[in-house]
Amino acid sequence: MKFMETRMIHWPDSMFSYLEKDGVLFSQDAFGMHLATFERFADELPADMLEYEAATYYANIVLPYSPVVLKALDKIAATGWDIKIFAPDHGPVWRKDLAFILNRYRKWAGQKPSRKAVVVYATMWHSTEMMARAIAESLAQEDIRVKLISMNDAHRSEVLYEVLEAGALIVGSSTLNNNILPQMADVMTYLKGLKPANLIGAVFGSFGWSGESVKDLEAMLRDMKVEIVCDAISVKHVPSDDVLEKCAALGKTVAIELKKRG
Repeated sequence: MKFMETRMIHWPDSMFSYLEKDGVLFSQDAFGMHLATFERFADELPADMLEYEAATYYANIVLPYSPVVLKALDKIAATGWDIKIFAPDHGPVWRKDLAFILNRYRKWAGQKPSRKAVVVYATMWHSTEMMARAIAESLAQEDIRVKLISMNDAHRSEVLYEVLEAGALIVGSSTLNNNILPQMADVMTYLKGLKPANLIGAVFGSFGWSGESVKDLEAMLRDMKVEIVCDAISVKHVPSDDVLEKCAALGKTVAIELKKRG
């Protein structure tokens, strides 16, 4: 049995163990999933399920350790071990096409931005939702892949899955009690902790009495080191056609900036 100490994931005592006789790498949390099935092996499961579950796991667990992941992958390659099986602590065992998961870990760890934008919002009386839809439609018209997520309905883990391969994060909220809505506070705190990198972004929102939500969201994006590429849009009550046109212009500006980045 051979051992390799690695900080591939979130415990300081993580260690890969390699059983040379059978070519098995016991990889602890690396290459795992939050998935329990009757099937024991990854090749017994549909490829789209593996893609989704592996990406969801990486985005919500491994993402903040991406620089360490890249080093660990290089370390694995440098051993020269004849690895035939990855056996993680949870999730299916990989016994075929190990390149599938290795390549994806390297891709996700690199966090190279793509022409994809995630528009995340929470709304009270649909005004912020109207703005979000105008932004998303404008992005789509510019050939940007768009995921529109309402935090009135979605779980924060879904947002991280979508952000994993995105290049832009656009966030919006109504104002409640001089703050952003609680469901937006939840996902923004979660995003900050998982440290997605290389994102551009923008902010929008509506209000009835005061309009702190936009200012607060913009500060949160800056704390996350998201590059703000256009002025925020804030509207009192229901957005007019003029405001929706500004939202469309915001979407177009983000699209142009995304295309500059490849």
